[in-house]
Amino acid sequence: MNIKVTGKDLEITDAIRGYITDKADRLEKFEGSNTELTVVCKVEREDQIAEMQLSHNGEFIKIEEKNDDLYAAIDLAFDRLERQMRKAKEKVAARNKSAEFDEKAARRLNVPQVSKNGEVTITRGYSLKPLTLEDAKLALSDSAALFLTYVDFDTKQVNVLYKRVDGDFGLVIPE
Repeated sequence: MNIKVTGKDLEITDAIRGYITDKADRLEKFEGSNTELTVVCKVEREDQIAEMQLSHNGEFIKIEEKNDDLYAAIDLAFDRLERQMRKAKEKVAARNKSAEFDEKAARRLNVPQVSKNGEVTITRGYSLKPLTLEDAKLALSDSAALFLTYVDFDTKQVNVLYKRVDGDFGLVIPE
């Protein structure tokens, strides 16, 4: 992490620079490849201001905190910066998890891959077996599949039995 500390109408002492560097160590868990932190400390009337700009993994975060004490302003700014970086990290993790789930679900369902032209590129077939509704429920509950297509033993019609989110089953009967 590259840290640049400057002062505007304020001299940056070694103690302030060391304090900022120590606080920046908390951000290492979020650190990316090209992380740059610019801290500008300044005084306006009675207020001590800590202004931080962070460039992190293509994101830009800018924070400004005011307080009577410069160290307190720095603490408040780092707390806000850490919260925003955590939020950004969680958002990326959720997006990656969602994409991974979609990919796994598509593989699990053996969904045909559709090209951008709308053509089916993969076709899979299976044989339909005559089953009673109870046998179909047992077969579906024992498998990892989300649905089962079968021929009803009594009516000789093709039915689709599927697992619902609440743990029950749904049945599709053609008219």
